Amino acid sequence: MRIVFAVLFGLSLARVGEERRTAVLRVVEGIAEAMQRLVGAILVLAPIGVFALAVPLAVRLGYAIVGAVAAYLTLVVALTVAAVALMLYPLGIIAGGMSPREFCAPAQAVAFSSRSSLAALPAMVESVERAGSPRVVSSFIVPISASMFRFGAAVAQTVGVLFLARLYDVTLSVPQLATVIVTVIFTTFAVPGIPGGSILAMIPVLNAAGLPIEGIGILLAVDTIPDMFRTTANTTGMLTLAAVLRKHSY
Repeated sequence: MRIVFAVLFGLSLARVGEERRTAVLRVVEGIAEAMQRLVGAILVLAPIGVFALAVPLAVRLGYAIVGAVAAYLTLVVALTVAAVALMLYPLGIIAGGMSPREFCAPAQAVAFSSRSSLAALPAMVESVERAGSPRVVSSFIVPISASMFRFGAAVAQTVGVLFLARLYDVTLSVPQLATVIVTVIFTTFAVPGIPGGSILAMIPVLNAAGLPIEGIGILLAVDTIPDMFRTTANTTGMLTLAAVLRKHSY
């Protein structure tokens, strides 16, 4: 809904007089800069918050948490890679006509190193344009996908919930699991394009599962490696979508 509103607002703003439109744009730019500074301050303080959330659980579980976290890391990375290999690659090759070279595009390298879909957006646009996609795909579909399409986040959040349920010894019923899946689907559309964004957006998912939100501290503390693969999966999903639209737009 917020994406639709933003598009409609932008179209309406384009019809406003230049003087008033410029005033609105200056306000928006000021708000954007203030939010960037706010997010920067939060990220600086985030390690302290993560430490405060993780200490009580680590004290309670002791050395057992090391093995649990190692198993979580292995599982979430393996499932993310498997989902990309078994779903996105075949879809891109069969339905989108992608070549193996497109799956090794610079966009994936940027996503893996930066852990940010938004940071990889310029490289994605360049790759899509170089592949001969229509302008509407490179200038409209890809930016919108970078804002709301989070293939890797869906995998990570689901695994994260199951991991925390096991860690806190909480048994999830079938209705709870169904609620978690539905919540994950909707939550992925609101994940910010910053490092660790999908973990930060997990609060509604944990509430749906009846799990304590302080478990986010454990996931954030070890999220660097999973986030690299998760962001690469997000970028691969966007490139696959662009390829499918490119092939079927002619």
